Amino acid sequence: MSEPLATFRIFDLGEGPVTGLATMILADFGADVIKVEPLGGDPNHAMPASRMWLRGKSLLRVDFDDAAQLAALRAAILQTADAVVTTLGKDRRDALGLGEADLCAERGDLIYGAVSGFGEDGPYRNYPMVEAAVAAKFGRMASLEGIAQRAGPCYSALQVATHAVAQAAAAALLASLLKRQRTGLGGAFDTSLMRGLLAYDIGGLQVEHLRERGVIPTPQAPTDPRTTLPRIYYHAARAQDGRWLQFGNLLPHLMNNFLAATGIEAPPGGVPMEGDAGLEPFRDAMLRRIETKPASEWMDVFIRNGGVVAHQYQTTQAALQDPDIVANGHAAAVAGGIQLGPVADLTATPGRPGSAAKRIEMAAAGRRQRPFAAPVATSGAASKRPLAGITVVEAATIIAAPLGASTLADLGARVIKIEPLAGDPFRNMMYGTGAMRCNTGKESICLDLKSAAGRRIARQLTERADVFIHNYRPGVPEKLGIDYQTLCADNPRLIYLSANGYGRKGPGAKRPSTHPIPGAALGGVVWQMGGLPEDEPMSLEAIREVARALFRANEVSPDPNTSMVVATAATLGLVAREATGVGQEIFVDMLGANAYANWDDFLSYPGKPERPRVDANMLGLGPRCRLYECRAGWVFLHVASDADWERLGVADEAALEAMFQTDDADAWEQRLTRGGIVCVRADAHWPAQFLVNDACAQAEELVVEAPHAQLGRYPRQGPIVRFERGGSYPGACLAGEHTQRLLLELGYADGAIAELLEHGAALQAAL
Repeated sequence: MSEPLATFRIFDLGEGPVTGLATMILADFGADVIKVEPLGGDPNHAMPASRMWLRGKSLLRVDFDDAAQLAALRAAILQTADAVVTTLGKDRRDALGLGEADLCAERGDLIYGAVSGFGEDGPYRNYPMVEAAVAAKFGRMASLEGIAQRAGPCYSALQVATHAVAQAAAAALLASLLKRQRTGLGGAFDTSLMRGLLAYDIGGLQVEHLRERGVIPTPQAPTDPRTTLPRIYYHAARAQDGRWLQFGNLLPHLMNNFLAATGIEAPPGGVPMEGDAGLEPFRDAMLRRIETKPASEWMDVFIRNGGVVAHQYQTTQAALQDPDIVANGHAAAVAGGIQLGPVADLTATPGRPGSAAKRIEMAAAGRRQRPFAAPVATSGAASKRPLAGITVVEAATIIAAPLGASTLADLGARVIKIEPLAGDPFRNMMYGTGAMRCNTGKESICLDLKSAAGRRIARQLTERADVFIHNYRPGVPEKLGIDYQTLCADNPRLIYLSANGYGRKGPGAKRPSTHPIPGAALGGVVWQMGGLPEDEPMSLEAIREVARALFRANEVSPDPNTSMVVATAATLGLVAREATGVGQEIFVDMLGANAYANWDDFLSYPGKPERPRVDANMLGLGPRCRLYECRAGWVFLHVASDADWERLGVADEAALEAMFQTDDADAWEQRLTRGGIVCVRADAHWPAQFLVNDACAQAEELVVEAPHAQLGRYPRQGPIVRFERGGSYPGACLAGEHTQRLLLELGYADGAIAELLEHGAALQAAL
């Protein structure tokens, strides 16, 4: 079966890219998606990417003020839909009779998803659904301070919340369809752009909490982001031809590869790090060395070496022609142009981008081309979390794949993490706080996969699993005996998901990657920076300054961007398995996932408008969408319409700057939001402080209390998709915390376990 979702019909009652992208993913794999719009159409059709997220769908226009049309729409949903996803506000959808309570009361097997900007329970529930406003309120713009050489927050260009929530909604719909097939029961979920930003707080909440408890030290003085230079392994450098290169050689063996390839000599004590006396001379020597060759020559050197993490900076439009992007199908020919390819490479049931959207009438929406028969509900209670009963085994490190597996845990899956005896290397970074974030909801077993006993245990775990996720480079799973052919011979129903840097088909297939690389390669950082200086001569000091700004702009987001696609791909594989009866191999890579994060510009067609340019001071995209400094504090203003602009009563940007100087940021937020204009304070806190202190975080359950084997109860990020209010969630696992228990579950006797631990094939955490 080439279209694993061909038996499902989804009604998309959403406006804009969030539900648009989520249901596009489902349409690419065969789902029948009906996009319901008001008579005037979705106002977001003016966005260049709308033609992409509408592909493969039917468009149904409805007069929501016409009782007969509304009744017909409701009947069509009740008679033919498997799922509904909407951005209609709660009051609006309830008034129309299209709310969860109305529809699910009549169809217990219906799946219903609600998406909002700020959530539907907190104090900002009536704020419009504008990503930049959410980012400002959440503290994301404050956390980017220092990209520009000025005080105050910086505009966040890349719309990562839209990406995260689109992927999360797609995964939630797919997981719910799987549950429906297994139990006959539907379900409801909600998510929001604010909830989506939880994916990008990698350890910040845990740092805040552990500092309060005195577990980790509080810095005596805050660092100045306008002077802090990059970590030496995450440095950018300018080549001879003015092109910029990004490096990401985080681990020692990668840095050694970099030194060997470039001919740079490390001091006798090794590569200097922060605080070392020789750091700045080494940094200057590195920057001067990279200036000796054009970027293309350096990339040839790095590709031949095969073990250097590096990529040229390029725009998103240039990324459409990147050889790894093209080879792996991430840039697909669609409707006379180029668009995002399918979200993942499902080898047995591949996706295919659909043709341009077509209008249909209500009569067509009320029919199914295939017979529709609601599943018969099974007896007994079922978990509200749709992946309950699914087991995932993960053998991955750092952020991208582990955080994706943790997202599956929040959807209800049992996730077992296989770690090396020394644990995931991420546990030794950031005081382990990032690893806490990426390993919530899991059980951990430490195994030596180079030993026969360790490999045997890993295979026994995967024999019982539904999904196996790894991020090894090509060839490593074969050496360890955990490759697809080996594991599927034991378990033909296994979904085997490989997540790597460049994809399996292009010239970079065997090259390593770390999080700064997709930021450079897919254009997000070039956009954030408002472009890069490439033509003019530059002093060493100027190069250092651009590298500093790039380090701030090329934030950690490429890893979480990938994580969200990992979760979507796994749920796609599970639903496909229900259709085919067998598992399959699935490939996800960081370049493709971050192409999706650049959804707004990752397409090309004749006459497509250019991406709006971020100004040099990182304030925004123009007077109607930018940060303004107030008498005290900063606000972010978003003026969507000419009518709103006229209501502001200002002539130009200079007048707005003067106006905001007359009062404080909080006062401006209250005054303008009451009048329906999007204006929020942007500098009150960073994300971690928002999660700890803002009333919205508590009302929306963005933070939940969870158990930890060493810390006791601690605060962790809530789920990105919520299937129940007031639910409890497990905390982070220690490395090897569950080794002994899992071995007992596999049937090992106490004596055999003791022998495995004694001979180093496995390790049990000391609790």
